[in-house]
Amino acid sequence: MTEAIQSLIEIDRTATLAINGSNSIFLDGVASLYTGIYVWIPLALMALFLVVRNIPPRRLLLVLMMIILTVVICDQVSSGLFKPMFHRLRPTRDIEILHLVDTVNGYRGGQWGFFSGHAANSFGLAVFYIWLVRELWFGISVSFWATANALARCYLGVHFLGDVLVGTIFGALVGTILYYMYRFFTRNDRKQHMFRDYQLIYTASGFLRSDVYLFLCVLFGTFILILAGSCLVCM
Repeated sequence: MTEAIQSLIEIDRTATLAINGSNSIFLDGVASLYTGIYVWIPLALMALFLVVRNIPPRRLLLVLMMIILTVVICDQVSSGLFKPMFHRLRPTRDIEILHLVDTVNGYRGGQWGFFSGHAANSFGLAVFYIWLVRELWFGISVSFWATANALARCYLGVHFLGDVLVGTIFGALVGTILYYMYRFFTRNDRKQHMFRDYQLIYTASGFLRSDVYLFLCVLFGTFILILAGSCLVCM
């Protein structure tokens, strides 16, 4: 068993080093900006707008509570429980591979890295919203956003790929469980839509497609902003 675990650790280290870093100042800038907080504030406000505008007032408070719970559970289980329990060093602090890890602007993160709170929070929110909105391109785009956010942590060397994979699975489970809790509490509160052109205007769950597409515009606009900001770093 010990040998099998050690083999998994070595595979994890090798995979992480394959993703970590590059000689590209541009990619360094993209990864740094992408995993920041402030650049995503417009998208967070748009996500809030999406539920406030499309969820009936009698259910809005419950949805907002589930969103907050998603963040709190993912963050506290990662930072408050797993990291202090497992004491797995981040790649930037693992003495066995420290000399092989590329760091960006001296960013090394905290001491412990298992599992990734960034990945858990990203996928927790992404999966909850995917279930809530139920629109194909929204789901694909938000999944891409969460995946890129998780992998950028490996690129920066502050998480092993295993940290990210466990965070992804945990976040997806939390998002799914809380969504179905929301469905359970609102099981007797279902809208019936009778007109023929309903699917042209609304998603399967009743969100205005125009609002969903506005959210996607903000998302892709932020992608462009990150790329542009990274180009400026290279100049």
